Amino acid sequence: MERKEKNTVHVVKCRFLEETNCVGMCTNLCKLPTQTFIKKSMGMHVNMVPNFDDMSCEMIFGQVPPSSSEDPALNQPCYKLCNLKRKHHQNYCSNE
Repeated sequence: MERKEKNTVHVVKCRFLEETNCVGMCTNLCKLPTQTFIKKSMGMHVNMVPNFDDMSCEMIFGQVPPSSSEDPALNQPCYKLCNLKRKHHQNYCSNE
């Protein structure tokens, strides 16, 4: 049986990611700002780990997020069906 930490919140389906269908919006408008907000307002580290395959997310409280260069979420390529990419014919993901 897999052990689950009590300091982890599992979001089964992220509505933000599901609606935007955009990796860049997830990381730049949700993940990074939320991590910063919780650290500044509560004084607690949180690492948000989005799962781009099933559109879930884990918020791991008390865990220092990896640096931008080492964070797998920030190196994720755009979805092929990214709404912004289709609408503007450009890549808006953080790594492109």
